[in-house]
Formats: sequence, C-alpha cells, structure tokens
Amino acid sequence: MNIIPDLVLVGTLMVPFLVLVAGLHFVLYKPMLAYLDARAHATVGARKEAESLQAQAAVRLAEWEAALAKARLEVTDFRAQRRAAAQAQHARIVGEARGVAEAHLSQAIDVIRAEATAARSELDATSRALSREVAAQVLGRALPQLEA
Repeated sequence: MNIIPDLVLVGTLMVPFLVLVAGLHFVLYKPMLAYLDARAHATVGARKEAESLQAQAAVRLAEWEAALAKARLEVTDFRAQRRAAAQAQHARIVGEARGVAEAHLSQAIDVIRAEATAARSELDATSRALSREVAAQVLGRALPQLEA
C-alpha cells in the first residue's frame, strides 16, 4: 500500500475536473448567480416601490383626514349658527306670545276687578237690605233708613 499519491495520476485526473468546473461555471453557475442577483434586485426594488406607495398613501390619507376635519368644523359652525338663529327666533316668538298673553291677562284682570267691584256693591246693597229686614223682624218694627 502506497500512501504517497501518484502525481501523474493526480494531474491527469485534475485536468478533466478543472475543465468540468470551468464549463459548469459558464453554463450553470454564472446564469444561476445572474438570476439570483436579478431576483434579489427585483425584490428590493419591489419593496422600495411598496414603501414609496405606502408613503404616498399615508400622505393622501393625512390630506383626506385634514379635509374631513375641516368639513366637520364647517358643519359644526353652520350647525351652531343655525341653532343660534333658531333660538333667537324661538325667543322672539315666545316674547311675542308672552306679550299677547300678558295683554289678555291684564284685560281679564280688569274685567274681573270690575265684576268684583260690581258684585261687592251689589252684595253690600243686598246685605244692608237683608240686615234691615232681619232686624225689623227681630225687633218687630221698621227701622229708619240710614245713609252709609
């Protein structure tokens, strides 16, 4: 058994191996490395494009949210103006109705006072006449007329 390799045999076997490696390099390895580089470049490019599109979408979303906030503010202002106008109209209508009601109430109070005065005077006259009759019946004689 020989431990030292035969250099001629090693050289003879090395030549076809190197030719095979060189051929595989041009036929297999180089195109495969080019494909992997192109795929990596496409992946990185697509990722960068996606990030760019996300940034644009975020900008547009911020613009839309700002426009929506502005529209909400305008609607709130418009609603506040309309509410103030409605409250002013309500106050005016209620004020007019109160004025009319107070006028009717004062007329009714005047009528009631006039009727109360008339009723007092009538009741006063009736009570004087009734008291004379009762006194006359109790005393058994007619009473003289007194002026009040």
